[in-house]
Amino acid sequence: MKTLHLYFSALVLGSVAGTSTVQAQALDFTFAAPNVYAPGTVYSVTEQPDGKLLAVGNFSRVNGTVVPRLVRFSANGTLDAAFNQQVGSNAVAYRARLQSNGQYLLVGFTNSALQAGGVVRAGGLLRLNADGSGDPSFDAGSGPAFANGDYAGLDDVLPLANGQMLAVGFFDQFNGVPANHLVRLNADGSVDATFRPGTGANDEVLTVVPVANGKFLIGGYFETYNGFSCNGLARLNADGSFDTSFASPLQLYSGVDNLTIQPDGKVLVVGYLSTNSGSGTPTPLLRLLANGALDNSFFFPGTLAIGSLSSYYGDALAVQNDGKILIRSTFERPVMRLNGNGTPDLSYNAVNDATSSSSSLTLLRNGQLLEAGAFTSFGATLDQPLVRLTTTGSLDATFQPVIQVSGTVNALLRQADGKLVAGGNFSEVNGQQARRLARFNPDGSLDPTFTYNTRNALNQPVYDLAWQSDGRVLVAAGPDVARYLPSGSPDNSFAAARFSGPVTRLLLQPDGRVLAGGNFRSSTGTSIVRLTSTGSYDPTFALSPTTNTDGLLTFSHMALQADGKLVVGGRLRAATGSSYTGLVRYATNGSLDPTFSSSSFTTATGSLFAVRINTLTLQTDGKVLVGGSFAGFNGVGLSNLARLNPNGSLDTGFSPPASNGTVSSVAVQPNNRILVGGLFASPTTPANLARLLPDGSPDASFGATAVPNSTVRAILTQPDGSLIIGGSFTSVSGQLSMALARLVAPNVLHVAAPAAVAERTTAWPVPAHGQLHVALAPTAHARQLELLDALGRPVRQLALASSVPFTLSLAELPAGIYLLRVTYAEGTVTRRVQLQ
Repeated sequence: MKTLHLYFSALVLGSVAGTSTVQAQALDFTFAAPNVYAPGTVYSVTEQPDGKLLAVGNFSRVNGTVVPRLVRFSANGTLDAAFNQQVGSNAVAYRARLQSNGQYLLVGFTNSALQAGGVVRAGGLLRLNADGSGDPSFDAGSGPAFANGDYAGLDDVLPLANGQMLAVGFFDQFNGVPANHLVRLNADGSVDATFRPGTGANDEVLTVVPVANGKFLIGGYFETYNGFSCNGLARLNADGSFDTSFASPLQLYSGVDNLTIQPDGKVLVVGYLSTNSGSGTPTPLLRLLANGALDNSFFFPGTLAIGSLSSYYGDALAVQNDGKILIRSTFERPVMRLNGNGTPDLSYNAVNDATSSSSSLTLLRNGQLLEAGAFTSFGATLDQPLVRLTTTGSLDATFQPVIQVSGTVNALLRQADGKLVAGGNFSEVNGQQARRLARFNPDGSLDPTFTYNTRNALNQPVYDLAWQSDGRVLVAAGPDVARYLPSGSPDNSFAAARFSGPVTRLLLQPDGRVLAGGNFRSSTGTSIVRLTSTGSYDPTFALSPTTNTDGLLTFSHMALQADGKLVVGGRLRAATGSSYTGLVRYATNGSLDPTFSSSSFTTATGSLFAVRINTLTLQTDGKVLVGGSFAGFNGVGLSNLARLNPNGSLDTGFSPPASNGTVSSVAVQPNNRILVGGLFASPTTPANLARLLPDGSPDASFGATAVPNSTVRAILTQPDGSLIIGGSFTSVSGQLSMALARLVAPNVLHVAAPAAVAERTTAWPVPAHGQLHVALAPTAHARQLELLDALGRPVRQLALASSVPFTLSLAELPAGIYLLRVTYAEGTVTRRVQLQ
């Protein structure tokens, strides 16, 4: 029989609001600022004639040295000290093309400027000198654009022998000059008016390669060029006119991603390729004769998967001197080699257990191959985004540059002993391996006793964590849900099947079952499932079908109410068959709760960003705080944060300040003030981390004194009133603090009720048997009662309208430690409760 022991001494809850010496939040320097790094991403690599290698991508540190997004290696993978690694950190280049004079053309995104030293260029095109310094004599002006203001961009640049260059992409003008997806630039970056493409391509051009006699081939998603039908592939004369002697065999709706010219003049074509007038299965690879006719001696197996191949970052195939063909392949096997006739070369023993496909291939002059990407595992290597393969396909262990970017913390947990568990996208903390999951001591130092790091542990980012009262930790990492023991070792008693996509949210029910939601589809076609305490699928939870009105099409976030009902945000099906972004509520068996009103969140007119719900947080009164990217709810204007009543209607008494950007995390403090994290700016609150009063108005005591420089994705309040934040920031108000920080702040904790009120708050019997009787202080205006479990989750909630004694049911609650909390007008009374 359950026995309930009550300890009738009011808990002292740390600092009391109004008496703290802290005047505004500040970075806590007693918490060791960690150095948190993750594997970077390499987009493409170019080999120089002297064997040096220029790599571009998204990274900030190489071999322990600060190197922003552009690096040159010696042939052995060491940094080239003679090269100025100085491309600005505000933009990413995804291609580098080597000119014959040793200069480089960098291709980047058009919505941010490329920078090298003091040379800054808009339009996604910058030229470097051979030593890495910016070339001030080259300026392509505003670059690609559309007359109607739509997003435009460059896909590739082909340097020409005379210093000019061909630029292709998605645009209808270049530096203000009309040009449909193809333009020739002079050596100084100006548009060459002698280039005569006519009306040019009618859609995006992805790739351009030279052929004999000054002609060149273009590939992409166009259907015509200057009025000539050509379906994704065309050969042009040197002046840009259409070459009618080359006839594309491709049919309508074909798309060409990559082109490579063999030494014999034959053309290898990669893309979505149909040559059968719309019938049959399109092939991803074919070979053409020099005149465009199909090469019938090429026998690439149509059933052989080669994955999605794009020219956006780099080259997807290369031809060896012996005529064999290297081609970027699938997720598990990033590269395969074909014989000259297109059949697989079975003698090539390439790595077949990588965690992602490659961004690009670079065939070196010595016959070795560089593969660039975002690999967290590639054969025997871990977290190495640039690898080199020998001529037989094996991994070259002598080439191992360490290429990193600042890490990200997505989820935080506080253990009962005060230690912090952090999950996210990182591989190294303070110089120690910590692959996506780490535990920190209360002072911020890495806990060396947490030793989960086995060879293949967590190759995917951690999106969410859930802590069990026995100290075990549930982890959502990529498509997997795993459980770890307090030591950090995997808990082999929990064996969940791999999902079809990332799991982004975990909720632990009081009975030990686990709700998992994410970007996947279960065997029943839903994106939320319930697992038993051993990780097996729980068939008693059957979510309403997506085909129903308000059926969940795309999952965003979810929150678990104390009564077991589940509030879910995402993309939902409307009665008309269309979709909208909103919230629904499900009963404990997964059926739709019709008492919850579902309405639509909307985005601002003309916004480039889709409306999205990022986070749901339940208040103790049952109201739902919704954070994300949106501009309105059911016709009422809002900026990325809203509060809904328990029935799903908008709480019009909550008026948060206007902001731009996105809200990623929301936490309610013990005193009901609301912490908001994300990547946003507002004229009335600090950027990226703000605090609001319970009515939504800005909290004046939370000023711009500890501002993270980027996204805040997780927020924890600690029992002593300090705040823990995690995210993708690298500093807080200019002080180094990568991905994890602790702040001290005023006005966080409950205000304790007067002693006389606490003394008149009683509960009986002791022990209790299935129910607890509670008497309240008669004239103290009790407002709410909560019973919280060891994780701080409310398992019983009751709004109080009077001080009449009442009975609280304890049926079905498991044994353990609980906290009874009664909120009065003058403050809060708490009791520690043990249920046996």
